[in-house]
Amino acid sequence: MNNLNKDKFNGQLAAARAVLVSSGKSPREIGKESRLKILEWIYRWGYTSSSVGQLLLGRTSGGYLQKLSKQSWLVPTKTKSGVPAAYFTLSQIALEEAERNANSLCKYLELDQYKVDQSKIRHNLIAQTSTINALRAGLITDYQTERMFGVDGDKLGVKRPDVVWVTSTGLRCGIEVELSAKWERQLDDFVLKLIRALKSNGDNSSEFSRFIIVSDSHAIINRYSTAMQSGQPLSIWEKSDRGHWVIQKTIRVPDWLISRVDFQLIES
Repeated sequence: MNNLNKDKFNGQLAAARAVLVSSGKSPREIGKESRLKILEWIYRWGYTSSSVGQLLLGRTSGGYLQKLSKQSWLVPTKTKSGVPAAYFTLSQIALEEAERNANSLCKYLELDQYKVDQSKIRHNLIAQTSTINALRAGLITDYQTERMFGVDGDKLGVKRPDVVWVTSTGLRCGIEVELSAKWERQLDDFVLKLIRALKSNGDNSSEFSRFIIVSDSHAIINRYSTAMQSGQPLSIWEKSDRGHWVIQKTIRVPDWLISRVDFQLIES
């Protein structure tokens, strides 16, 4: 071990010891808490990556998810793209442990790890990272993934977010990760569903207090922001008798929409 690596190792070891002393807990207790935190996270999201797990636990070094895999808690699967190198799902014993400690149950389909849609891995991991950062910054106190709030299915024509953030006062914010631009009917449909999700139900309440659009593209954020400005034309589409999408009518974006949508640019 060269001097640089030795200094890094000693620094990490000192940091770990400091955490143990400040917590007043034994290494076994901290290890169990860390394991349960990872299992709960994957139970809610379906899968995660090594770097996201490291961020979740606030660790300075990776390898913890690989360690849980060797202990048969997690199942690693290589990605086709190589980025990340692998994703981690729950084993049967991990699922049972997660369910025993869960406040509410949801369907976990990823015992068959090949049910994961690898084309959506990057999208899902960005949603996970954004959620961890919001929790650590104290912006939110809880969150719900799609599988948690979608038990009863989608409401017709209402936007179903990628994740819902819950604040300390109980406000619910819908989070949408957008990595590829929508055009024409898809963009109109997106904006219309946001309006319906944010619109009052008649009792001065709505399912969501606001939405946050997360993207790694300036161009996508600018395009979406422009489309949601007050008075912008918004086409309502329907299928014709021949099965083609046609514009039924055009309305205007309401004045209040843009004030209830935030845009967050992240590094890719």
